[in-house]
Amino acid sequence: MNLNKKVFIGFLFFIIIPLFVLGTAVYTVSQQLIEKKYGDLTEVTLQAISRNIYYMFKEANYFSDFWMVKDSIQGIYRTIDEVRPNEEAPSSYDLNTFDTLLRGSILTYSPIQSVVIYNNAGKSFSAGRTSGNALPWKTLSSSTAFEQIKELNGSPMWIGPSEYKELGAGRGEFYQARLVKDFWTMDNLGYMLLKFKFNELDQIFKSFNTNEDSSKRYLLVNKSGLIFYDNKMNLEGANVLQLLQGKLDLRQSNRSFQATFQNERSLVSLYHLNINQMGVQDWSVVSITSWKYVAGEIETIMKLVAGITFVCLFFALVYNLVFVRRIVQLILRMLGAMKKVERGDLTTRMEESGKDETTALARGFNSLVVRVEDLLEEVKRQQDRKNKAELMLLQAQIKPHFLFNTLESINVLAIQNQGKKVSQMVYRLGNLLRIGMESREEISLKQELDHLKSYLEIQEFRFEDQFRYEIESDSEILDYCVLKLTLQPLVENALQHGFEPIDYMGEISIKLLDEGERIGLYVTDNGIGISNEKLAKFHYKTELETPLHEILDANVNEERRGLGVSNVADRIRIQYGPHYGMFICSMEGHGTTMKIVIPKTKGAGL
Repeated sequence: MNLNKKVFIGFLFFIIIPLFVLGTAVYTVSQQLIEKKYGDLTEVTLQAISRNIYYMFKEANYFSDFWMVKDSIQGIYRTIDEVRPNEEAPSSYDLNTFDTLLRGSILTYSPIQSVVIYNNAGKSFSAGRTSGNALPWKTLSSSTAFEQIKELNGSPMWIGPSEYKELGAGRGEFYQARLVKDFWTMDNLGYMLLKFKFNELDQIFKSFNTNEDSSKRYLLVNKSGLIFYDNKMNLEGANVLQLLQGKLDLRQSNRSFQATFQNERSLVSLYHLNINQMGVQDWSVVSITSWKYVAGEIETIMKLVAGITFVCLFFALVYNLVFVRRIVQLILRMLGAMKKVERGDLTTRMEESGKDETTALARGFNSLVVRVEDLLEEVKRQQDRKNKAELMLLQAQIKPHFLFNTLESINVLAIQNQGKKVSQMVYRLGNLLRIGMESREEISLKQELDHLKSYLEIQEFRFEDQFRYEIESDSEILDYCVLKLTLQPLVENALQHGFEPIDYMGEISIKLLDEGERIGLYVTDNGIGISNEKLAKFHYKTELETPLHEILDANVNEERRGLGVSNVADRIRIQYGPHYGMFICSMEGHGTTMKIVIPKTKGAGL
């Protein structure tokens, strides 16, 4: 494990992780404390709300109980029962009397909006503060609530808004339904349905929501989660269980917990009313408060945690700067210097400052680099001497080989008594030898092309009507240098070995192209090509370990085959380095392309 990893792991385990654990623990405990504290406070508030709701329903039940047993009300039931079967309703006189009795009794209680009286046969009479149709007996008797009304046997049953869709109700409108009995005989006289509008609910919840209009919401729900009442008046008729995504269980006891409500993190408190004796069956109050409001009190604690964290990080930073950073940076600088030396930059030195062990380490590194630089300079001088000797040897190989081939061609023409052609060939041979005998190793590309044209014109005499050639070059690169006798051996190889077995017109294309920072020299022929086995053995190396003639030699009698080509490749590699050299692309029966890549350089005399 390297030093960086060790320092990082130490910093992680002894500083970062303890601070993270401390912050997480304080945050979690603070959240739990705030949740419990605010939940307890909310429970006290909901208890007070529950008492007010209890008294509201108690007062309504008291008023209903009082008038239900009065003779005037029970007399209405008896009168309705006395209507003959062939009569659909009581007489007009009786209806006026009933209306007067109800308005002077039950409807004197302001929350009651309407009253409907049904006898056992289903005949009914209604009265209300506003005009409207009374709930038909058929609708009431077929309701799912009707059996519960009968089972209560005279006790009231409260029905919230939209709790039973068939009964219907507006905002804040509650039904009280009950079975009415004869005060003296306890016989069933019929049923009574009262509609209440409790505006008092708004006052109850408003008194406990003075400064939190945007942060707290109160809901009155039944046991299935249906919302009867919402102090913000936009969720009535919805289901609180769906809004809280199943996080609320109305069967559990009173409690507070965190949940997401309408895409906002909130504190939810549940409180059961427990006023079933009033006819209110398993209703509950749900308080929902935005967590942003609840967590306002945690700000002091979080500031304390932030302060502790800042102090710890400050001391950690001081420790890192004073004790660790200096040593680590020294090691990193030394590593960077070693990489520079590895890339060949032997001028790299480390700064020597101080009097401790780190200074001795830097001084030793500098001494080592100086020693390595001296040794490399000596090796380089020896290698240069070796390369020059090899280059002179290769040049000595090229000149006799080329001269032998040319004289052989002149000899053939002399035997054929073609004196004029012999004269022309000797003239062009003189031009070739004049360039070849120059002391300079590098000549311009223009001179190399002139040399090549003289050679091709000589060969045209020997291979008359057997091949043709074309030369293309970018004019702007003709002043750049190239090793002399670079192109001629490649063309000679095509003539000697590429065209000898063919029975069609040979073609040679020579192109000199500008390729950015380099120059590409291409020699292409349509001869017999080179096999894949021989091409696969070609490798580009910076040392003369595998001469190219070993690749091109096919048998013992082909000693001359490719000798010039191999020497050209070796000379380019020695002169210009491993980034330059020769590339061969060939396929048997489809010809060969040889490419030489050289740098853009100009000689002193060019």
